[in-house]
Amino acid sequence: MKFTLDMKLKDIMAANPKTVEVMQELGLNCLGCPFSVNETLLNAAQMHKLDPQMLLEKVNSVEQGEMSEEAKAKAQPKGAILQMDKKTYAIAPHIPAGVATPEILRKIADVAEKYEAAAIKVTSAQRIAIVGLQPEDVNKAWDDLGMDPGHAVGLCVRSVKVCPGSTFCKRGLQETLDIGMKIDKRYHGMDLPAKFKMGIAGCPNKCTDAMNVDLGVMGTSKGYHVYVGGNGGVKPRRGDLLIENLQTEQLIPVIDSVMDYFKKTAKPQERIGRLIDRLGLDELREVAQEAANS
Repeated sequence: MKFTLDMKLKDIMAANPKTVEVMQELGLNCLGCPFSVNETLLNAAQMHKLDPQMLLEKVNSVEQGEMSEEAKAKAQPKGAILQMDKKTYAIAPHIPAGVATPEILRKIADVAEKYEAAAIKVTSAQRIAIVGLQPEDVNKAWDDLGMDPGHAVGLCVRSVKVCPGSTFCKRGLQETLDIGMKIDKRYHGMDLPAKFKMGIAGCPNKCTDAMNVDLGVMGTSKGYHVYVGGNGGVKPRRGDLLIENLQTEQLIPVIDSVMDYFKKTAKPQERIGRLIDRLGLDELREVAQEAANS
């Protein structure tokens, strides 16, 4: 069978496992990642700055067969991120809203110590990463943790950052932890055209970067504002105010409407901010307002 640029990596590898070897030779070192393998061959070429046609020709030139033991050993373990040394991995258990119990903290510490991790790192996405694990220890570490991986890579909702809100913070104007947990449960890991980050803040200080993520929620004295289109990276963008003063029961329907619009309208790998730059905000605002009023 002839492969095409719009085919997903996982489908190419399933059709001919031996293609893994040539892709690894070209620098695709995340072929064991459940999120990266859902990207297309074209996405992979763009992400790794390869000529798409060259990559396509290489993949199509591979004879049919099983991947070698060496290729299997190089495949990225599930739920792990290859580190700078190209030998060890980091894992980041999912901690919804960044709220951890003493039991969770002890478990992470015990696993890090057991497998001689290089470091334990609190991430900007309110996770605790165990850094510097040997490849053969990754699956064992996940078994010991008994926790789900945080979605740190891939075309999906990667993180939902949540501040303490009015539950704990003296500046909190609205509740954030309960609604943040619900938002995390509903959207974290959701497949989308591009990566997507969310931040829930209980006041205009926006400690969770509500205006600098793809979708942000900010508490006010009258309700919640929703921002869309923020991102960092080499072309940073400030989020646009989409809708103001929503009540708690309106938030999920409005966010659902944003997600549905994004899925239907965005091009592959197009962040929502670039979508807004291309099409404007009016149609999305109408969709969100209709959802708020329903």
